[in-house]
Amino acid sequence: MELALKTWTQIEDYLKSCQTLIIPVGSTEQHGPTGLMGTDFITAFEISKLVGQQAHRLVAPSLNYGMANHHLAFAGSASLNPSTYIQVIKDLVESWKMQGFKNFLFINGHGGNIAPLTSSFSEIKRGDETSKFSLINWWHLKEVQDYETEVFKDENGFHATCGEVSVTQYFCPDAFKNITNVQFKIDRPVTHWPLSATEMKHFYPDGRMASNPGRATSAHGQIIAQLAAAKICDSMKSWGF
Repeated sequence: MELALKTWTQIEDYLKSCQTLIIPVGSTEQHGPTGLMGTDFITAFEISKLVGQQAHRLVAPSLNYGMANHHLAFAGSASLNPSTYIQVIKDLVESWKMQGFKNFLFINGHGGNIAPLTSSFSEIKRGDETSKFSLINWWHLKEVQDYETEVFKDENGFHATCGEVSVTQYFCPDAFKNITNVQFKIDRPVTHWPLSATEMKHFYPDGRMASNPGRATSAHGQIIAQLAAAKICDSMKSWGF
């Protein structure tokens, strides 16, 4: 059910019976020494595809760049400013609204996107009585958090987490063939957000935030992705998406 793999006529037919679009959003940023740069958009897109398959809903291509200014001191990271991100979301949604889409489910893989996403929804809804929006940060789902707490205890952390690294290990096994999975010491510095890129690198020099991604496994990733997809599908039914 990927929008990118459909023709415009197939999408027009879809819109005759369903006006829901799933939009995966993530970021291109560092995830510590053993996490992939694309972790946030990979997890969001793969979980979205599971949801699309199970719920028979269209999934848009993922938005692979997000608000990640605090990661820019780490090589390879890229970011949109919050104001730019808000405008990108508004432009995309307005495009799809013109064609008849009304229900927009954003499945998010990056914490830095939350504030600009909700702000963009508020701007779009000004004077709009028909569109519906829902934002799901998949790692915030209770079912996911309960599982991660059970298996990773207090080592999951807040960035380059055991959970998100596990999910990427499951979906992208070849990318980890040349990455050594090691155990990490966990530091918990006291910080005040937001952080600049320089401050982020100072407090978290290898990019991890209170995590030990050495605990990550592909098997855990499969379970976490399935838990997230199942919960999102249940929620969609209750919302009428």
